[in-house]
Amino acid sequence: MRRLPIFFLLDVSESMAGDSLRQLQQGLERLVRSLRTDPHALETVYLSMIAFAGKAKTLTPLIEVASFYPPRLPVGSGTALGVALEHLMVEIDKNVIKTTPDRKGDWKPVVYLMTDGKPTDNIANALRRWQKYYKNQVSLIAIGVGQYAALDTLRQLTDQVLHLDAQTEEDFRKFIDWVSQSVVAQSRSVSASSNEGVNLAKLDDSIMSKIGDLSAAAKVDEDFVILTGRCQNTRLPYLIKYERMPFNFDGGNFSMRLDRYNMAGVMALESDYYELSDDSMATPTINTDALVGGAGCPHCGNPYAIAACGNCNQLMCIRGEGDARCPHCQFENHFGFSEGEGFDISRARG
Repeated sequence: MRRLPIFFLLDVSESMAGDSLRQLQQGLERLVRSLRTDPHALETVYLSMIAFAGKAKTLTPLIEVASFYPPRLPVGSGTALGVALEHLMVEIDKNVIKTTPDRKGDWKPVVYLMTDGKPTDNIANALRRWQKYYKNQVSLIAIGVGQYAALDTLRQLTDQVLHLDAQTEEDFRKFIDWVSQSVVAQSRSVSASSNEGVNLAKLDDSIMSKIGDLSAAAKVDEDFVILTGRCQNTRLPYLIKYERMPFNFDGGNFSMRLDRYNMAGVMALESDYYELSDDSMATPTINTDALVGGAGCPHCGNPYAIAACGNCNQLMCIRGEGDARCPHCQFENHFGFSEGEGFDISRARG
């Protein structure tokens, strides 16, 4: 039986952390349960899971549906789409069986790419290679999640660009069901004929829309700030997310809009966060005066999670005033309370 390779290329950058990643994790489990009930999918579909942030990593190599179990999705820093594409192309070359004069190879691979942001790396070389060697040999469905996904970039990869606006868990379940139905439709199509065109289920226009031109492409996302720190005691990473809160200042003869960010949540991360984070990329900064609300460490309970090391400027948690060793660079800091003046801290790339 010829295989139908299905690759999931998933953005696990910091902006996906929290509800989005949790819903995606649950959705993948729902997807696999659904595929196992369809005889065509059981016979032909092989799944692979690739995660990317600042780096890319194969979480599960190509394996039959019956033996596939969704891996735990990690979190990393950055959205290196170019790196992800290069990794995907290597996986396709290595694992997809090509047709030769002596044998029939695998069916045309299908890739579901999901991302909620814009690339933080230069994708030009990967894009050229994709367009020259893979675009016509692989069916790529690119799904931009939320209002700030780089739909214009995705349109350069494929004509099949969809925008997902899932506001509730029920919306996300509808999306997963759509993916499941599309995979089943593709498996039945290749089983019944030699047609290798991509077959997708009917879109639910309450949560999804197809992007037909670049006028619907997203703008740069400046609506949130993500900070990442490291617990002084456990050395494990954590994430603090802020959402933009418009603030208008009226000075009589003039007015101006100042952007401030209100804290939305704090999340504990695991050590594999660093495996997918590219530390060689330039890190932007933000002044603490723009941030409203503090946070404690989700790992050890220290009351202050936004303390910047005087040596490496990375964030760490502290109990209060006094000496504390940086868990990033081991520099011995002495912390005291400021007089209310803000300071610049490193901001994650999202």
